[in-house]
Amino acid sequence: MEIKIKKVDLPEKKVIQVSKSPKILVYFDGKNYYPFGGICPHAKWPLELGNVSENILTCAGHSWEFDVTNGKCKSNPGRDLHTFQVIERLDEISIIT
Repeated sequence: MEIKIKKVDLPEKKVIQVSKSPKILVYFDGKNYYPFGGICPHAKWPLELGNVSENILTCAGHSWEFDVTNGKCKSNPGRDLHTFQVIERLDEISIIT
């Protein structure tokens, strides 16, 4: 499956939900787009409620931390987020699921 999103719909430094099923979030750091699974593997908390600082997403539920650039869990190694391939085009990105 391919999800297409206009770049103008992805503000910088915010976590945006782009798909409900599967739940996919995207973080744009100003240069790169990082899509990842939107549910915390710890307690199934919705990750869009968390905060990002220096590319580390902190889950609002129990403060687990994830590197949005690669999905790696900093709090509990091995409990990583699923990440997705991005194809960048002129005015949109495509996320391959």
